[in-house]
Amino acid sequence: MKEYLLVIDQGTTSSRVVLYNKKFKIIDIVQKEFNQYFPNEGWVEHDALEIWNDIKNLIKKIIKKNKLLSKNIISIGIANQRETTVVWNKKTGIPIYNAIVWQDRRTGLYCSNLRKKGLQKKIQKITGLELDPYFSATKIKWIFDNVKIAKNNLKNNNLLFGTIDTWLLWNLTEGKSHLTDITNASRTMIFDSKKEEWSNEMLKIFGISKKILPKVVENSYNFGSTKLFGMPITIGGMAGDQQSATIGQACFNKGQSKSTYGTGCFLLMNIGNKFKISNNRLLTTVAFKINGKKMFCYEGSIFVAGSAIQWLRDNLNFFKDSNETDKLYDKANDDENIYFIPALTGLGAPYWNSNARGTFFGLTRKTSKEDIIKATLDSLSYQTYELIECMEKDSKIKINEIKVDGGMVKNNNFLQSLSNITQIKIIRPKNIETTSLGAAYLAGLQSGIIKNTNQINSLWEKDKVSKAKISKNKSKLNIKNWKTIIGAVNKFY
Repeated sequence: MKEYLLVIDQGTTSSRVVLYNKKFKIIDIVQKEFNQYFPNEGWVEHDALEIWNDIKNLIKKIIKKNKLLSKNIISIGIANQRETTVVWNKKTGIPIYNAIVWQDRRTGLYCSNLRKKGLQKKIQKITGLELDPYFSATKIKWIFDNVKIAKNNLKNNNLLFGTIDTWLLWNLTEGKSHLTDITNASRTMIFDSKKEEWSNEMLKIFGISKKILPKVVENSYNFGSTKLFGMPITIGGMAGDQQSATIGQACFNKGQSKSTYGTGCFLLMNIGNKFKISNNRLLTTVAFKINGKKMFCYEGSIFVAGSAIQWLRDNLNFFKDSNETDKLYDKANDDENIYFIPALTGLGAPYWNSNARGTFFGLTRKTSKEDIIKATLDSLSYQTYELIECMEKDSKIKINEIKVDGGMVKNNNFLQSLSNITQIKIIRPKNIETTSLGAAYLAGLQSGIIKNTNQINSLWEKDKVSKAKISKNKSKLNIKNWKTIIGAVNKFY
């Protein structure tokens, strides 16, 4: 009997496979961290073959561990780190260069030169995105400009491009499906989200050939099937991780917002079915397209969130397990007034400064590791506040609550910090694995075990609500200090 949904949740630092039953309850999770490569300052790369092999082995592991056969699996859903760029030889299946990760800043100067040519407004008008190294377009161009074998292979029609979703799908289907979904496409900076097509204007600006690009489809779709694990299993859902979390959080109505705290932090607000450009340096992107219904969202991106905690753990050796940060936060000195600007890979929205670097303010002889941990967690709350402020200005909608998810929201002190600083209600769901859950819902829709998004609404359950415990005046003073400091850092770099 077909009883289960299998979800690939391919993130920036680890790959996971999650097994759900037909009631969308988690049965099992298997996970593996993979290597991060930093060849130069500001460069971040992954081995795309390592990612694929990890995913393949994790699927085999979870099937074996739960004594399943492929015929027991209804469908596969995929959620993935977005913007990360892979170019591979379609005859050999081998990438011609490492995957260039969304965090990578190597094309900062190239973006600055395009900005000087006055192309920012045109790019934003068509794609809804900021001209920044974050997105796939400049990464593709860098590969073709800097990898010797690229040009000859392109002439011979041997190359394909994909973000991680496309790369995994192509491998799962043994080269039969070269597809991407509309949410991932909308993050490449070469896709026209209104017309739903690759933009000839953008392709011309970046010198990218249309023949390497995947076909763009809806989020719930028959993407093909995989025969690598026995009988064929349909791949029925796909979305970029942040949009997948938006679906998992049931943010289907205009004004609903969610914020995910994983490697980075991503705040998304559903703005309805009309494409609207932000005046406050947010991104306009596709939230989802399901059964012909397309919704857009504003998105604010913070490049460093969980990766700052990882940095405290691995580089500064402040603790062995990230879960320890909740108790360590409690031990911070109340009279220390430290601010941390976590620009370890530049600043995202609303600053978009790829040159900015991390900075601590207010250190004293008394400063402890607990104070630094607290300042790091609080920095994410301040950045979230700034994104909320921008969204309210752009949308003219007051945000009274935000649904949160991602590994960091297990930390109750962090939730309280978020609520104190933003002065709004912070809601954690019972299932914080909303990224994989969204992909499970999409696969469920395609297979027919869910009929519409209303059913998803009824499945969503809250776990914890945090409300502000400090006064608005105290919060305003702290925010004023934060803005002064981050403004100075932004100006300095």
